Formats: sequence, structure tokens, C-alpha cells
Amino acid sequence: MVTERQAGTYARPELIVEPAWLAQHLNHPGLRVIDCDPPEVAMTRAHIPNAVMLPIHPYFRNTATGVGVATAEQSETIMRDLGVSNDTRVVCYDSSGGTLAARIWWVLWYYGHDQVAVLNGGLTAWQAEGHPTETEWRPPSPGNWTATEHDDRIAACDVMLPWVNQDDFVPLDVRAYSEWAGTQPNPANQREGHIPGAVHIEWREFVDWDNNTRLKPVGAIRERLEEAGITRDKRVVPY
Repeated sequence: MVTERQAGTYARPELIVEPAWLAQHLNHPGLRVIDCDPPEVAMTRAHIPNAVMLPIHPYFRNTATGVGVATAEQSETIMRDLGVSNDTRVVCYDSSGGTLAARIWWVLWYYGHDQVAVLNGGLTAWQAEGHPTETEWRPPSPGNWTATEHDDRIAACDVMLPWVNQDDFVPLDVRAYSEWAGTQPNPANQREGHIPGAVHIEWREFVDWDNNTRLKPVGAIRERLEEAGITRDKRVVPY
């Protein structure tokens, strides 16, 4: 049951679209739907009609070094091949709770593409509502997307270091508890443990797993953040 305090609207509702909205706009020529699961997952199951498959792992690392984020040039090549142009409305989805779709959303946003949203509930919610799927991948017409870095949309270590242990700064660690605590080595991490002063809330806590992997109501998310001392007056860097 959602309490009165938990009711409300998201601060940026344009960053989320519902399956019903997507079903109504699926054939719009200015829309591109990206399946953000790893290719080895996406190619073995049905997908949303007209969707395109991300050709690399959705962490979207630098394709030469395997770390960080893909360069502007690398990102342009990938997105253009997926049929994305500067005026394209992009909707990202996955089948794993939204974390992979959110990563691609962030990459596009970091490179200046503001017309991008995440499908609330992803493929799970889409199928639960009875919307159609298909198994054939249709090659898109190439796009002409250009990437422009926005340094204010990423927090590099040299930016964060002066903020560490300041009262108005919160590093938000959304990884699994074992990664935060450093109790189980992960090859993907260069070092074990967490940033000094970090607050741990695993990303899974923001997902309503009983409601087809949609985001939890805004109030429930706000309450969880406030419990951890994360309020709107603080600078928050999730990682």
C-alpha cells in the first residue's frame, strides 16, 4: 500500500516512459528503441518490435581500453550504426531491472543527447502488459549523431577528492553489499572497498520487483534516501 507521503511525481518525469506510451509511439519515424541487454542475452530472446541491439556490453566502456566510458568518436560510430541522429527520441530498455538501460541513458546524456528516456519496467513490464514482441532484428538506416562531452555530467576523481568527507557531499555506492564492504573480490574493481564516507544503497532497492521491475514510487525512494542522510541540499555522486 502506498502511503500519502509516498505518493507524488518524479522530479524529471520526462526521463521515464511507460510501456503504454511506447506502444502508442512505436512506429514514429523519429523514435529509436535500444535493447540494452548484453548482445548474448538480447539475441536469444524476443525483443520489442523495431528495437535495435546494442553491439557492445552495455557498460559502454572505452572500446580500446575496456575502462571508463567510450570516447566521443567511439560513441558516435556505435550510435550512428544504431540509427540515432541528433533529433532522435531514444528509449532504452533492458530485462534486468533497468540498470543497464540507465547506463546507456547516462552515456547519451553525458554526450549531450537530452532526448533519451528509460522504459519503466523494461521488457518485463512490456510483456506483462501484453504488448507484442518479435525475434527478427531489422537493420536500421544509419544516423548522423554527434557527441559533445559535458564535463558537468561526470565526476572524475580529481573533482571528487576535495569533496571527500565534506558534510554536503555524499558518494552513493549502488553496488552489491559485498563490493561496498570489500568482502568478495570483483575482477571489475581495481581496488576493494568503497570511497571514504560513502553511503551504500544497492540499486536494487529502488526497483519494485513485485511490480514488473518498475521504479518504486517517488515517495518510497525519497524516504529511503533520507534514511541514509541523502537530501536535496547535498551533492550526490552515485557509483
